[in-house]
Amino acid sequence: MKPAREHLRCFVVPEAWRGAMLGVDETEAHHLVNVLRARLGERVEVFDGAGRTGLAEVAVIAKRGAELRLLEEQTRPRPAPELILVQALTREATMDFIVQKAVELGAGTLYPVLTERSIVRLTPDQFAEKSARWQRIALNAARQSHAAWLMQIAAVQPLGHLLQTWAQPDFWFVGSLAADARPMRAALAAAREQQPRRVAALIGPEGDLTPEEYRAAANAGAVPVSFGANVLRADTAAFYALSALKFALTD
Repeated sequence: MKPAREHLRCFVVPEAWRGAMLGVDETEAHHLVNVLRARLGERVEVFDGAGRTGLAEVAVIAKRGAELRLLEEQTRPRPAPELILVQALTREATMDFIVQKAVELGAGTLYPVLTERSIVRLTPDQFAEKSARWQRIALNAARQSHAAWLMQIAAVQPLGHLLQTWAQPDFWFVGSLAADARPMRAALAAAREQQPRRVAALIGPEGDLTPEEYRAAANAGAVPVSFGANVLRADTAAFYALSALKFALTD
């Protein structure tokens, strides 16, 4: 069977996978037809963000949507262990970049958190707007990286609230500049022996976490970990942390 054109990939929400015909909403149809230039009868890779992928062909193009005829499908298991990034809010462009690269590196969940030294200060009215923006960026990154699972982005919340309410990972660490922070290699070697199902990294803002925030994270089970002698930017630290977790702990 003729494969889909390279980079021709379409997101179809899980509830639209009903039988042989897949309904594509207006926004995704616009991207497929006007951005990717898909035409009737052309093969398209499809995914639902929850592990299901497949090959389809464009059957209908309308003003407010499109329909695809499903030709084959398969399900990919959720990556194990689940990678979680707890990221203190940074400047908008930096945060956008972190969201994009977290998807590419296989993060399953992103928790954006407010910290004492975060430069960005959002009002509650801005939370939904930011979350919607990050979800769009995550979807675009999933299309580009051929991810089968769409990264989930939690609501913006204070770090202290998250530490008190979330389901803690089996293993997680906080990037630390403290002299007694554990070397990354040693922390990951110990974690690998536990065979954790959910792992996480907490990355502070440009101005770093406060001593109180470090203590709160440690009291909640986070291992203070050193990323080396150099001081990393917030985005670099996030990518380093996810890459290290992925390399050391995923299959």
